[in-house]
Amino acid sequence: MQSLLIQDFKLFAPIRLNHKPAFAHLDTGASGSMLVSTEAEGMEAVESHLMQGGFGQRQVRLVRIGQLTFLDQEFPGTTAAVIDGAHYFADVPFPVSMTLGADILLARPLVLDFKRLWLGFEEGPFDPALSAFPLDCSAGLPVLTLRAGDRELQAILDTGAAYSLLNAAHAEALGLDLEPAYQLEGQDPAGGTALVDVHRLGELSVGDIPLGPCELVALDLSIIEQRLDVRVDFVLGANTLLASSTVWVLDKAGGYAYVTARGVNVRARSE
Repeated sequence: MQSLLIQDFKLFAPIRLNHKPAFAHLDTGASGSMLVSTEAEGMEAVESHLMQGGFGQRQVRLVRIGQLTFLDQEFPGTTAAVIDGAHYFADVPFPVSMTLGADILLARPLVLDFKRLWLGFEEGPFDPALSAFPLDCSAGLPVLTLRAGDRELQAILDTGAAYSLLNAAHAEALGLDLEPAYQLEGQDPAGGTALVDVHRLGELSVGDIPLGPCELVALDLSIIEQRLDVRVDFVLGANTLLASSTVWVLDKAGGYAYVTARGVNVRARSE
C-alpha cells in the first residue's frame, strides 16, 4: 500500500515519470490522464482532444509518455492530454507532474482507504466484510448508485472533484432538501473557474453504509451526461469520501465496488 497525500481536497501519490520520481494527482472522474505542460517537452505528439471539465471545455494536445510507473506497476506508452498545471496545482507545496485518470487508476482493482489514507492495487478475492455494489465503468468512469434519504442517485465516483456535485438539471425532480452554506471559487483541469454556492445535504449512503452529511455544489452537468451517454445525478467528490472514513475497492473488470466503514485488510485471508 502507498500513502495518500492530501492538499485542499486533492489526492496525490508518488509515481515515476520517464524514470524520474514525481507526484501525480489522482482523478477517477477523468477518463484519460493529463500531463503538466512543463513535462511534455520532447514527447511524441499524438493528436488533439476536447477536454470537458466541470466548468468548461477546451481543445488540448495529446502526447505519448515513454515510461510511467504507479504503485509498482508499469504503464508503457500511456497517452496524456497536456494541461497548464501551474494554474490548477498552484497551491500544492510540491511539484505535480501529471493527473492519473481512470485509464490508469482502474486498470487493476484499486483500493482507496479513506480511513488510513492509503491506496494500492489488490487482486481478489476480497474480504467478506466489504459490501459489494454494482459498478458500471462502460462509459470510462466509475458509476454506482447512492442513496439520499429515500432517493436513489446515479453517481460518478470522482476523486478529482474537490467537492461533491449535484446535477442541477435533475435537482427539482430529485427533490433533495439542500441547506445553503457558503460560497467558494471552483476550478477544473480544463482551465474553467467559477464562483459557486455550497449547500449541505443530509445523510448520504451507499447501500446501508453511511457516508455522512455532505457539502456539495449544484452544477448543470448535462454536457457531461451527453458526452458519457449516461445519466448523472451526482458526483461523489473527495470532500465527502475523505470525511466518510470508508474503504473502497473499485474493481472495473469484476463490475463491483466493495465498501466498508471499518478499517480492514481488503483481501480475504486464505484458510
